[in-house]
Amino acid sequence: MSTQKPNFFVRLWRFFWGAVSWLRIILVNLVFLVFLVFIINTLIESAPEPIEKPGALFLAPAGILVDQLTYTPPFSAITGNEGPAETLLREQVELIKRAADDKRITGLVIKLNDLQGGGISKINELGQAIEQFKQTGKPVIAYGDLLDQQQYLLASFADEVFIHDMGGVGITGFAMYRNYFKQLIDKLGVNVHVFKSGTFKDFVEPYIRTDMSEPSREHNEAWVGALWQYYSEQIETRRRLEPGALDNYINQLPVNLAQYNGDSAKLAKDQNLVDHIGSKQQLIDYLSEKFGQGDKKRAFNFIAWQRYQQDMLLANLQKTGNIGLIVASGNILDGEQPEGAIGGETLARIIRKARENTAFKALVIRVDSGGGSAFASELIRQEIAITREAGIPVFISMGSIAASGGYWLATAGTEVWATPSTLTGSIGVFSIVPTFEQTLTKVGVTSDGIDTHTLAGIFHLDRPMSEQAQTVFQMAVDGIYHKFLSITAEARGEDLESVKNHAEGRVWLAPEAQNRNLIDHLGSLDDVIQAAAKAANIDNPSVQLIERELTPLEQLMRNYMQNASAQWSFESNASTVKRLAQWLEGRVDSSLELQSLLEQTGSHQAPSVLAVCPSCEVH
Repeated sequence: MSTQKPNFFVRLWRFFWGAVSWLRIILVNLVFLVFLVFIINTLIESAPEPIEKPGALFLAPAGILVDQLTYTPPFSAITGNEGPAETLLREQVELIKRAADDKRITGLVIKLNDLQGGGISKINELGQAIEQFKQTGKPVIAYGDLLDQQQYLLASFADEVFIHDMGGVGITGFAMYRNYFKQLIDKLGVNVHVFKSGTFKDFVEPYIRTDMSEPSREHNEAWVGALWQYYSEQIETRRRLEPGALDNYINQLPVNLAQYNGDSAKLAKDQNLVDHIGSKQQLIDYLSEKFGQGDKKRAFNFIAWQRYQQDMLLANLQKTGNIGLIVASGNILDGEQPEGAIGGETLARIIRKARENTAFKALVIRVDSGGGSAFASELIRQEIAITREAGIPVFISMGSIAASGGYWLATAGTEVWATPSTLTGSIGVFSIVPTFEQTLTKVGVTSDGIDTHTLAGIFHLDRPMSEQAQTVFQMAVDGIYHKFLSITAEARGEDLESVKNHAEGRVWLAPEAQNRNLIDHLGSLDDVIQAAAKAANIDNPSVQLIERELTPLEQLMRNYMQNASAQWSFESNASTVKRLAQWLEGRVDSSLELQSLLEQTGSHQAPSVLAVCPSCEVH
């Protein structure tokens, strides 16, 4: 055996590599210690102080009202990719309902400047909670600067509306416009092959036309007009205006503004659209008179909704649910998807998880989707059907829209409910397959080769599409449309011909959909929960939200980023930190695992057959 010592360079290399290893361990431990300090500091800061002084509940919904917050990747704030602001609708509704019976809450003040919309349906559900709050006799005051149509709809539920003296009410009616790309597509040499079933399935029109077709114009005018009538009648009733007052306000707006020298705030007050106009200081003085003078931190005596929600979270911490609430919000896509979209596999697994939980006696699925993948919609529908076969009633609550694929999955429900302003139906399917052979020829690229069968190159988008391929695509679309019709007919107890009369891609406002037996009842999410409780013989319904399970790191970062939205409480964070510590054990030395957590992956697939209605939106 040799006793010769390693040479100088080998010993130097070993020393260097050992030093690097120790440095790596020190750096990892240092990062871990910094992270623990951050967690402990956050826990200390997140412990809420008790509410001691009564005051008005101050709501300030920001961004879009949503049924489900869009997934935010960990550390998104660092990269600046936080996404648009969102406010969770059910959160706001629960706060108002609890505040109604809370003696510490002396009224409700709603700031509207930061609300960017969310749809008439969601605003009405929030408004329904405000109406219940008003029955206690506590005052409700809404204020803003220049109120747009959705902001004003929410304001109309208040006892009093206050706007800035340089503001106004921007009611102009509803419109639906789309861009048409055919001329651009022709210039680029792209051949767009469209396969659809449903005369009124008009999503494809911008790619093959320069304007709106007559069938599209006909059915869109119907639902847009019905939605405007519903909107205007609501406001006229609550503001005690004459029927047709909003139409007159819009039609006479240029003339009236001229008479008021462009003072839209004074015009809105004289038209009884608002109750008060004034400066910011006059607003503060008015609210101080109503609810009492504030301290150094507050302009008047109020309780911020974030603080009030923390108080509510602590009170409800030990409660368990007997009704499971599942939210299906966004475009319907295949596979696994985070919040903000509906993944066929993701939502099916959530429904399965709820079915296996013996604590849940009924499920409510809130659908807010214009559709998407027909395959994913069917996966979800089948899972709902299996849940019902297991003896668990599944009630569907439609939000702003539950059309096309959104309606497809809803057909499996024990009962299908919609709000009066829900858009639904759009029973039809399509597929779009562009080919780029002419585009490539323009830049000197051609395609040639061999195949064993004519259809072997069906998914090669750099080649012309053969007649056989076109036939295959169209028959696939027709087959899925027939399945859609059959599923609907069976669910609604109708024959195929009757369902066809409501189909062809038509979109219906909920009351008309009910008349056509596409849905069962009109009502809010709370109405659906009560109906589900009755069906399951539950005397004291308690709702528990069922969501995709986040990793501990995702949960911690989401809690931290949503601190301003009151998602953060001492107790919930303590649980999250415990899970995080377990998850981090043995992982702090694995940079590859952290990297995989932060990466987003995608897939390349053949063209899908879609059941979607993305044009169901008015401005």
